Amino acid sequence: MNKVFVAIRKIQIKQIFTAFVLGTLLFITQACSSVDAKSPDSTYRGGMNQYSDVDPRSKGAEAAAKLKAKGLRDNAEVNLRNQKGENLEDFGKNVKEGTGYAVDRVQDSAEDFAEGTKRGMQNIKENTSDAFGKLTNNAEEAAKDAKFSTQRAAEDAKINAQRAATDAKLNAQRAAEDAGNAVQRTIRDAVN
Repeated sequence: MNKVFVAIRKIQIKQIFTAFVLGTLLFITQACSSVDAKSPDSTYRGGMNQYSDVDPRSKGAEAAAKLKAKGLRDNAEVNLRNQKGENLEDFGKNVKEGTGYAVDRVQDSAEDFAEGTKRGMQNIKENTSDAFGKLTNNAEEAAKDAKFSTQRAAEDAKINAQRAATDAKLNAQRAAEDAGNAVQRTIRDAVN
């Protein structure tokens, strides 16, 4: 207990008075300061705690992005209007050229098929004629029948290949004409 009294005696009145004045000054300045407190807005902005999810500093960037997007959209529309007729005409030409090329390829394929079939038949003929020399008369008759059958089959295959090539060529020409006509109609409608 003596220590407590000794500590109290060491404290001077000047220190107590200074602490009291500073505490009072602090209390008065905090209580009496004028603060411009704002009442919260009552408008809902869609974010958490009724605040906007968008950073208020980005409003300028958002407006710039919208303006740039509008400019790009307008530029694209102008480009489409300027190139519409040219692209359709080019498309019609490309379709006609492409179908002509396809017709040539189909015809070449059919001719190659017919030539390959003919060569195959000649090989079969040679092979069967070699086999005929080694077989008996009954085998010779059977081979002749097989040869005749393969010749007929080869002729039929050749005729069918030629028909298929002719049909493919006609179909390709019709498709090319239809596509060309459709493109011309589209161009005519776009111009009018």
